[in-house]
Amino acid sequence: MSSPSTMTPNNEDHHLFDDLLDLTSARTADHDLHYLTSLRAAYPSLIITAIPTSNIPLLSFASSGHATATLDKETDSFASWRGYVGPSANARDGALAESVHFGKYGYVWKGEEFTVWIVDGVQYVGKERGRGEHPLGPSGGTDALIKAVGGWLLDDVVWVYDGYWYQDKKLYAEVSKMEWSKVILDEGMKREIQQAADKFFDSKDAYDDLGVPWKRGLLFHGPPGNGKTISIKALMHGLLSRRPHRIPTLYVKTAPREYNIKDVFDQARRLAPCMLVLEDVETIVTPSTRSYFFNQMDGLEDNSGLFVVASTNYLDRLDPGLTSRPSRFDRKYLFPLPNEHERTLYCEFWRRKMAEKGEVKFPEKLCPAMAHITNGFSFAFLQECFVASLLSLIHQESNGDKKKDDLEKYELWVAFRKQADILRKEIRNDELNGQQTRDEGAAMFGYGGGSGLGMGGLSLRGPGVGVAGGQNMPFGKQLAAVDQTLQQFRVVDEGTPRLPVGKGRYINSAAWEER
Repeated sequence: MSSPSTMTPNNEDHHLFDDLLDLTSARTADHDLHYLTSLRAAYPSLIITAIPTSNIPLLSFASSGHATATLDKETDSFASWRGYVGPSANARDGALAESVHFGKYGYVWKGEEFTVWIVDGVQYVGKERGRGEHPLGPSGGTDALIKAVGGWLLDDVVWVYDGYWYQDKKLYAEVSKMEWSKVILDEGMKREIQQAADKFFDSKDAYDDLGVPWKRGLLFHGPPGNGKTISIKALMHGLLSRRPHRIPTLYVKTAPREYNIKDVFDQARRLAPCMLVLEDVETIVTPSTRSYFFNQMDGLEDNSGLFVVASTNYLDRLDPGLTSRPSRFDRKYLFPLPNEHERTLYCEFWRRKMAEKGEVKFPEKLCPAMAHITNGFSFAFLQECFVASLLSLIHQESNGDKKKDDLEKYELWVAFRKQADILRKEIRNDELNGQQTRDEGAAMFGYGGGSGLGMGGLSLRGPGVGVAGGQNMPFGKQLAAVDQTLQQFRVVDEGTPRLPVGKGRYINSAAWEER
């Protein structure tokens, strides 16, 4: 067996531990002051501005195409961690990755040139001093860049709360696809929900004239899988598309403790006017948090500009103080199981969708027949019936026989009826007999199944930007959360993605303190 002396070069005079001890045993050290002083002395013509990476990620901004960042290894050193990241949803293989601890970059934004040094979690930005600017700053050019990156971070996002706040661009992308024109709903009910939101945000003066608080609440209820979530998404799309000013949307995934509820409402008040979505509200308003939630909804705090939309599959589980008091939820909307007409409309949607493919025969007369045999099905079950039927037809060859029954000659009808029989067994008798239906109810063009805004492959655990309201989280979790939020902006340096681990200092980037 080889001895240590033969495995590595022998240098008895060097001990790495001595270096470690020397660097970490000082009374105190503020490295930031050392770096600022050094850079200002070396570049007297530049204004040096220190910017936390966790607050304003300049390289991420550049990697998204809004600026250019060129690594300079000729005039300064470079230090990083190299590692491996596993495969993503769109790739089979993982890749090498890199986390930069020290690097110098030439940075260009809108024709303006900057020099950027990255040291651990801080970016030191050098910009030529303009006329009338003090050598110690601030720099007008750097401030403009900070505002541009900040606006980019806050643009096209939905705020999501899951124990802490983060901004989700993936959720925004999904919401942006959902317009009211893609939601089948009783026209009167659809118009009323739309107008409730639009009129609220256009009527602050009217509320003030009446001397009543400018706040409103809607409660969507009914059995699962019948359009509550997709209607919320359509509402979100409409408000995020308003001009000239978008209405921020906040989605609460979980808030099990009183301090979580405080975080939620504090953030909503900061961003007001805004829409606050409390999906599956029965998991948020529990016996242990009920009184505190009520106080946050209509207590002494100023909730001006809050438009609260909650949903539940179990109205009977909610406290009457939540469902029966107008100052909390002013209107309730029922989303029942679809009747036969609505199921026919949903089948027609699938017929139009499949017509684009043209691979399966789907005549119009199948729609009412399919609706007739799916009594008691929610739209989620109807979608599963279509998906399972189409999957069963893949690679299945037609036997070419002519059936006596006019419908039996269509393979889709045979497969659909079979899947409907299977799914019917999964629906409990009490759901079939006890769930409400009505002549005019809610339906939708597409349903991804499941609960929450994660339906249809939409995950609320996707990356976002920034963290706020996380003061109650363990510090280690805060660091992990901040690092996770920056993963959507994988900075590519020489073709290498960012390594999702790091060191250095982070700050807790707040939401807009002032809009």
